[in-house]
Amino acid sequence: MPKGPLKTCSRLRRVLPCLLACTLAACAGLAPASGAFEALDLPRGGYHPIDETLPQVLIVVAHPDDELIAAGLTYLHGACAGGVVDVLTITDGQGGFKYASLAEALTGIELTREEVGREALPRIRREEQMRGLTFLGARRLIRLGQPDHRYSQDRMEVLAPDAGVWDLAGVRRRIDDLLEAGRYEIVITISPTATTHGHHQAAALLAVEGAARRPHHQRPVILCCEVEPEDSEGVGLPPEVLEDTLLARLRPGAAPFVIDRTRGFGHRDRLTLKAVASVAVAQHVSQGTMLGYIGRGDLEEYWILDASPPDASSRAEAFFRALEELPALPVRRYDASAGTNAGR
Repeated sequence: MPKGPLKTCSRLRRVLPCLLACTLAACAGLAPASGAFEALDLPRGGYHPIDETLPQVLIVVAHPDDELIAAGLTYLHGACAGGVVDVLTITDGQGGFKYASLAEALTGIELTREEVGREALPRIRREEQMRGLTFLGARRLIRLGQPDHRYSQDRMEVLAPDAGVWDLAGVRRRIDDLLEAGRYEIVITISPTATTHGHHQAAALLAVEGAARRPHHQRPVILCCEVEPEDSEGVGLPPEVLEDTLLARLRPGAAPFVIDRTRGFGHRDRLTLKAVASVAVAQHVSQGTMLGYIGRGDLEEYWILDASPPDASSRAEAFFRALEELPALPVRRYDASAGTNAGR
């Protein structure tokens, strides 16, 4: 191998940790402390201008990065159509310190030490989430800053009246205020199954509970999302949502609405929504578990929850049909000057 590339790689190995450390240090200095409420408008760059006449979407999740389960939908509706996609994140993400080995190695900051990670990660993950959502074309990020206290599959660790981990009254009030002011027609959560993180279950139930408090004529369509490989035996099968609460039940007989991330677009269909989702995932450098999802997940399946209004099926059908008709990028025509691969 020529010496030039070796020298370049050597320089990068020396410089990259310093650059990333400086970036994270700047984030730590600029971002509010954990626990603070934020509503952050995201830059749009060259994406389609926001069209508030289109259906408005609110994604409610527990942790910074959970919203990427709906990456294909966010990109199509937010970036390509200019529709409103806002993301409400309940926790500050401090509990992800166990997965911060790569960021620790790059920066020299001992992020995998619990006391260090819990202090530094809320600011770092805020910036990672903003970059990913800006890439996908989301309009706004709302952060409630509640403690990401620990992993458990028991949602009552945060939902019990005496749990004292989250400010439940404050979270419910914020969700109610958003649904009142935001005119959201669609609310999306991670499917609340018993084997997922208790925070995921809690975030979904709080979102559905808030939507169900709305009058029927103002109630949004409530969808829960799963991502599946296209060859999975679980494709098209309803998720086993929590059976001990009416709020989590699926609309009987409803089939899922699907976004195919393998759909190609751009010149000769060489880009895919799967690639778009992977770039958004890759922004979350501090979370090794998330980086494992790069290149994974073919189908986003959206299931209607039964707390939705009676006309939810027809409204959702119209929304997803519009997404299917969207070009993800403009297709240009080229002549021979562009090469022998100029044609489709």
